[in-house]
Amino acid sequence: MEIQWYPGHMAKAERQIREQASKADVIIVLGDARAVGVSLNDDFIKSLGKRKYIVAYNKTTLADDGITESWEKYYNNKDPRVFFTDCSARRGIAQIKSYLKEIRKTFKFDRELRMIVAGIPNVGKSMFINTLLGKLSAKTGNTPGVTRGSNWIKGSEDYYLLDTPGVLPPKFATAEEGALLASIGCVKEEILDKQKLAYYIIDLLKKHYPDLLAARYKVDPSDRASAELFEEICINRRFILSGERIDYARGANCIIDEFKNGKIGKMSFISPGDMK
Repeated sequence: MEIQWYPGHMAKAERQIREQASKADVIIVLGDARAVGVSLNDDFIKSLGKRKYIVAYNKTTLADDGITESWEKYYNNKDPRVFFTDCSARRGIAQIKSYLKEIRKTFKFDRELRMIVAGIPNVGKSMFINTLLGKLSAKTGNTPGVTRGSNWIKGSEDYYLLDTPGVLPPKFATAEEGALLASIGCVKEEILDKQKLAYYIIDLLKKHYPDLLAARYKVDPSDRASAELFEEICINRRFILSGERIDYARGANCIIDEFKNGKIGKMSFISPGDMK
């Protein structure tokens, strides 16, 4: 399915973030651990030039542990430094703090370290900042577009952090990438054809995690079309309207929500073996 979402406020935000980047000593770029590589805005990273940045793939409690471990080995000792984090479990936060202290020693100035936290929508930037600072400073939410402005926040460990709005690239590299990002909640739901997205999610599950699909929805995914499975899921969950009509809208919302929030199981859709 073809998805594009790059509203005017996002283009404006990207210009502002690039301007603020010139004032930062370090940029922390967040992605989603379920979609390594795809969940980074490559256009923004290229715009940084030689400016110092690190990458943190967040939400590891929703990702496949085995694939995350493979990625950690893949990125070991590579530059830029790549961390795998989760704010709810505080995974990787201590390692990032330690690394930031190392970076601070390389700068020859007597002031706080200034850092920007950037990334596409709904990868957990505000929660990441709150966890890093150890206090509630940035507004959080589980939908894209919660942070609409850029705000410098004083940290307690000799640094300032700038929370920024989520910004997607103007165009996805492939339709597959756009659909995957929509599935994990990085694209505003109001612009989506939710039933088609539910079909796409079922296709993903059939390909990568058929056992989780079968266990969650009590279906047999073997050699069956996604539309057929979707209808059976709706019937199994009793998403039925008056006159015994199937409530497809409710079914789509259910599948999208459960997939996005990790209720089906821990999953990752890109592994080091997929790297070209």
